Amino acid sequence: MQNVIRAIKNEVSRERLYQTLAMVCRHHRIQTTRSYGQAAADCADLLNRSGIEAKIISYEMKERTFAGSYRLFPEWNCTDGWCKLIEPKTVKLADFKEDPIQVITQSLPCDYRDQPLSIIDMDRGSSPENYEDVDLKGKLLFTHEQVKKYRWAFEQGALGIISDYINVTPFFRSDQDLADIRNYTGFWWDYRENEKKGFGFVISPRLSARLKELCVLQKQRYEKGECDSPYPQAAAYVDASIEEGHIEVVEGVLPGKSDETIMIIAHLCHPYASANDNASGVSGAIETLIALKRAIDQGALEPLEKTIKILLVPEFTGTYHYINKQDVSNIIAGINLDMIGAKQEGITGPINLTHLPYASPSIVGELASLLMEEIKQEPSCQEDILLQNVLTHEEPFGLGSDHFILSDPQVHIPCVMLGQMPDLYYHTSGDTLQRMDMNVLKYSTVLAASYVYLLSNTKSIDAEAVYDHQCTHLMMQAEQKKRIARKEGHSESFIQQELSALKEFHIACAEDLRHFVKDAPVQEQCARINMLLPQTMYEDQSETIVVRRKFQDPIESLRSLFLERPDALAWIDAYDQRYAQVKEKDLCEVLCMYWIDGRRTIHTVIERVEAESGQCCREMLESYLHLLRQLDLLETVE
Repeated sequence: MQNVIRAIKNEVSRERLYQTLAMVCRHHRIQTTRSYGQAAADCADLLNRSGIEAKIISYEMKERTFAGSYRLFPEWNCTDGWCKLIEPKTVKLADFKEDPIQVITQSLPCDYRDQPLSIIDMDRGSSPENYEDVDLKGKLLFTHEQVKKYRWAFEQGALGIISDYINVTPFFRSDQDLADIRNYTGFWWDYRENEKKGFGFVISPRLSARLKELCVLQKQRYEKGECDSPYPQAAAYVDASIEEGHIEVVEGVLPGKSDETIMIIAHLCHPYASANDNASGVSGAIETLIALKRAIDQGALEPLEKTIKILLVPEFTGTYHYINKQDVSNIIAGINLDMIGAKQEGITGPINLTHLPYASPSIVGELASLLMEEIKQEPSCQEDILLQNVLTHEEPFGLGSDHFILSDPQVHIPCVMLGQMPDLYYHTSGDTLQRMDMNVLKYSTVLAASYVYLLSNTKSIDAEAVYDHQCTHLMMQAEQKKRIARKEGHSESFIQQELSALKEFHIACAEDLRHFVKDAPVQEQCARINMLLPQTMYEDQSETIVVRRKFQDPIESLRSLFLERPDALAWIDAYDQRYAQVKEKDLCEVLCMYWIDGRRTIHTVIERVEAESGQCCREMLESYLHLLRQLDLLETVE
């Protein structure tokens, strides 16, 4: 294993990583835009110039269509846009050509250069009942929450929005930390029939404070009779179009002796520059193929036994398209590279490995966990010491990126993720090339390259190392689960269920190693795991109802699936409102979908979710399963 890692370290180039980062960062990579398409073309061209077979797969995008269970949307292109306050003072608020993030994604075109608009400060929150005495028709709204919360205002005739919203996160990000930063903001319309839409701009917290002062000043001027309106006046212009179009996925392949495939996925989308999220993952994925090809061509690594593929996708959208339109039956494992290269200073977090869900057991998670440490062994130069100093962390399965789609048992591509959280500049204009660290990015890339190569060419000695590490990792996870459960006040029987589920998962992972090493000592490893955790999962046999999914990929949003059905939306909204405060609600719902396999009873499914998540959520999941049956997404199995 160390010989493989050393050969890969020698080939992964910090200079190439930086050049690829810079290439991707110069594009405003909003999904379905021509600028995103240009970034995809640049990536495919770089791979082909490096001797790696790459192609662009184009998928149709239009409103009221789906890729599997995922609702699609039309192409949006913007070439210009700006907003300027002209009364009571002249202040530039936003300019697309200065930074495209300043125009809200999917804004409609508008031209109010010679017809100034009144700005209303929406300082009473986002509920429509708070503005029954305010005429919003023909106005620009100065908003302070997520823009989706103000869609009702467009139905009342509002034309546009000026948003100061910052995605504040407890403990590591407030608007005071980002005074001159603008939040990545999108309307992402439902595209329902007769839906009212508008345009919008994004301003920073500092500029927001200035605009608030001027709103007060204008009202004072009006009360003194010095102006004709109590509202500040602004000129606005957006040159944009919304129409049927396409979206691109870049596929690059290093062929092996077998068509069994190990995949790296990274999302290419997000606004200019979005360096860590996610030009870093794209750069790492491309460099993985380049470095492996060079090492194999020079004889430093043996030729590939299995094929290695990278997919550069628009997040979620491209992945849903790909698994529903392409043959993915030969893809046996994956790794998702999402935010893998920022400087680890201030609040920016470690390189984090997100593990697999219990419903998709595979030994690949244990290999990735082992590599987190193996890469830091045996320093032989200054660069090795720099890689040793990269902070790392591991956590259980969570949502938030494309690995959640691939790891669905019905998609059947066990996929771990590398990410980096917390991140002060996540989804903001502050995510620039200047904050990247090529040592952190090289560490992540070496890990990804070692992971896919060792899964392609697994040796018996590698299997032994993975099994040894699995036992150590198992005990660390068990200790952590017990500590958290006792902190939450869970009963001893609940804790035993958690440990039993953990053991079952690890036994299934150990058995999975046979897919990579046929003579792996599986029985001996399972006996070791049973010795370490002797608990057995208790299952109530009194429940007899078994359900099966009628959908083939994980549902990203129930609401978006049923936008044309008011009755279904009413059921969904009632359920969401009732359980809005349940801890880890979204995660538990996804795990519930994963465990529904047409063999397990409803009771067993819920037990598995509670044991994996550590959440006591039986009532919510019973309601959730009832909702899915009500929506005709599940069928009862005799």
